[in-house]
Amino acid sequence: MAPLKVARYLLYASFALGILSVAKEVSLLYSLLVLGALGFSFWAHEMKRSLLPNWLITSLITPFVLLNLYGLHWNVFFHRIMGILFLLITAKLLAQKKMRDYLQLYLLSLLLVAGAAVVRWGMEFALLLAVEAFLLLTGLIFLYTSVERDSLSSKEVCTLFLWGGTISFALLPISFLFFLILPRPNFTLTPGWAGGKVAVSGFGEKVTPGAIEEIKRDTSVALRVEWLKGRRPPSSKLYWRGKIYVYYQKGQWVSPQVRGEPPHPAFPPGREVEYRAFLEPYQGRAIFTLGVPLRVDLQGGKALKGLGYTLHVVEGFTHRKMYRVRSRLVKAYPALVPTRYFLQVPREVRERILSLARSIAPEEKDPFTLARAVERYLKANHGYTTCPGYKGPYPVVDFLLGKGKGHCEYFASAMALLLRLRGIPARLLAGFVGGEWNPLGKYYIIRNADAHTWVEVYKKGVGWVPWDPTPPLPPTSSRKRLSQIERLLDYMKFQWYHWIISYDVEKQTRLFKKTLALFSPSQRPYISFSRWGKWALLLLLGLVAGGLLLIKLLLWCGKRPKTWGEEIVGVLKKRGIAIRPGETLLEMARRIKRENPALGEKLEEAVSLYYWREYGKGQVDPSTLKGMIKQIKTLSAPKRHRPRE
Repeated sequence: MAPLKVARYLLYASFALGILSVAKEVSLLYSLLVLGALGFSFWAHEMKRSLLPNWLITSLITPFVLLNLYGLHWNVFFHRIMGILFLLITAKLLAQKKMRDYLQLYLLSLLLVAGAAVVRWGMEFALLLAVEAFLLLTGLIFLYTSVERDSLSSKEVCTLFLWGGTISFALLPISFLFFLILPRPNFTLTPGWAGGKVAVSGFGEKVTPGAIEEIKRDTSVALRVEWLKGRRPPSSKLYWRGKIYVYYQKGQWVSPQVRGEPPHPAFPPGREVEYRAFLEPYQGRAIFTLGVPLRVDLQGGKALKGLGYTLHVVEGFTHRKMYRVRSRLVKAYPALVPTRYFLQVPREVRERILSLARSIAPEEKDPFTLARAVERYLKANHGYTTCPGYKGPYPVVDFLLGKGKGHCEYFASAMALLLRLRGIPARLLAGFVGGEWNPLGKYYIIRNADAHTWVEVYKKGVGWVPWDPTPPLPPTSSRKRLSQIERLLDYMKFQWYHWIISYDVEKQTRLFKKTLALFSPSQRPYISFSRWGKWALLLLLGLVAGGLLLIKLLLWCGKRPKTWGEEIVGVLKKRGIAIRPGETLLEMARRIKRENPALGEKLEEAVSLYYWREYGKGQVDPSTLKGMIKQIKTLSAPKRHRPRE
């Protein structure tokens, strides 16, 4: 098989994989154009048809390149650059190719991988990188082999594939080591260009029952929370506060715009905990925290204060974010704004359910006792379902009067409205509740289906206290817990986000300190490594050392075999006979023949056989060649004179 043909196949495979990985970031026209060029180039080479001239390709592609450069700005920079890259690949695939052109195509394929690194942040990029490294390295091996050989045997093809795979495998731990030790900037060069799947979220400035229904059907992961310090509360007591809603208008709860940061008084007493959250992209601005956040470190941004100790950002989370929080778990939240804002009820709603509100514990005045009575009433008279199906401007009213079924937002909205009609300040909160604990990485897995709404009720002298009137899920609606394999896979994703996606200067410094502590007994009391951390570091160092040794072994064993002519020149050079500049082997043999006839004749015979074998495609027994090399060594050896006796 021709090595150039194999190199071309590997190049096509690399292009196909790279194009598919970034196709969503460019126009569909460009994707179809480059795939068509790839297919045409493959067909032309297989059918031995001529490709298009370079001048024609350049004249066709140049206007499209200039069109991509026109009006270039930061928000579309990546998409335009990838479009230009697709056009350059198309031009190179359609044109006639020499060795230089193939090298340029391999460089363009490498740039596709770099583009995929910007938009592919998941673990699939690691697999893509490994496959692309194998395709590109092995393809280059075959490409350079084509310079000296026109064809290869099946055994030689397998050997070159084995070399390519081995070198690719050996380079992976070395590449990872460079990733760990290279300086990490405190900023990103690709803001908003990548991230992941953006989840549907009901945590906007307005929330409706329909929005909650939609997000509860989504079982994908919303955030992962690594527990760092403090005793973990029970999962049922974990309320991840995101957004507070104040006004109820036309069947929607509305969160007012906060101008500036509201004043926060002294933090209430409580037990402090610390955790690190990895938030998936979603259509909202809320940051989800437990209790009262005392300190928040948001990766690449600033957390702003909102109502009732909630936090948010200026713009939405278009890509994954990591933030570290130190919180205080409290039983009640102080009032930061006047409580009269939390008594509003629309006139249409007041007229329809006021009598119902007065019928629940009619003589009761204490806010918490009345809240407990409303909670008992809702759980006793209403059931749970994720698809209530109520229509009209005020579905919560229909839910209350019809004693029907609903989900958490119906129960929380009903409780807040009933309490407000009795003069008790109440507000709606939206966020997540609970989470599944993964003991492998000591973190919670919180899904979009864990989205929840609940109520906070105010009592003078105490503050805002959480209440959850939603009844427990029926057994048929409970979600299946993760198996051990699923937990392992999620743990791998979590580590990928933690050590690769969110790897920053702080992690790099901490890693270096722990590495030094591992080899320095005097520093071990200051910094400790977990048992798994030590084994992981030793494994990494072992892989890097093994990779370096493997590459050294391949370079030593995988040297290109010398041709017969090179062996002859090497033997003579060791004997002090060097070939002159511009001199051919046959000219050298005739020159040596004048000085040493025996050596010259044997050398001339060997060179003639070499020419016959390499250029005349003649058949020469390898043993004959070895015998001649041995005779040349003997004849060219310096003569030793015996001393006279």
